[in-house]
Amino acid sequence: MESKRLTTRSMLQRVVNLTKHAHDFQSSVNVAIPSWYNYSFRRGSVNFNQAQGLNPIAINQNLQTSRYALGPYRKFDFSRAQKILQFELNRRCAAISKFMQYNPKLCRELAQDLSQKLRRLTKPDILNSTRYKIIVLVTIVQTVPDRQRHQSLTIVSRCLWNHETDGSITLHAPLGYDMLAIATVFAVYTD
Repeated sequence: MESKRLTTRSMLQRVVNLTKHAHDFQSSVNVAIPSWYNYSFRRGSVNFNQAQGLNPIAINQNLQTSRYALGPYRKFDFSRAQKILQFELNRRCAAISKFMQYNPKLCRELAQDLSQKLRRLTKPDILNSTRYKIIVLVTIVQTVPDRQRHQSLTIVSRCLWNHETDGSITLHAPLGYDMLAIATVFAVYTD
């Protein structure tokens, strides 16, 4: 027993025939609207002259004034944010003992805690800037305690953004015996 092989053409013909029959069936059925349909919508309609507290002119003005903003009403204040964040970073880093040495596990938790605290301070409701996405990166590195050896660290970031509304802040503070905390905060306006 050999099965019938379906080709693309035969499959398309079957689909067209099936949809044609279904369309013919739908057009032949008469849809009756219930008698209560018109009565309930006529009875529930609102007359603006009789309704209390509804003013059609005020409603129309509200609809006309609400527009989609292409830019922020108030730009992010980067200088104010830098002062607040630098103060908070210095305060948090000073609270850690000067004898604490670099430990990768503790530094990971400390970096997460610092980034959460700095992000919470940078939230839109605190700095009064809405529709900004805040990204906080905190890096804790080990340094040489005696500072006689020359060390160097370069952190570079590149972003695609609007120079009029977006920007970044970089902060650093000494931490413990042989550590340095570096925080970078990005504020990006979203449409």
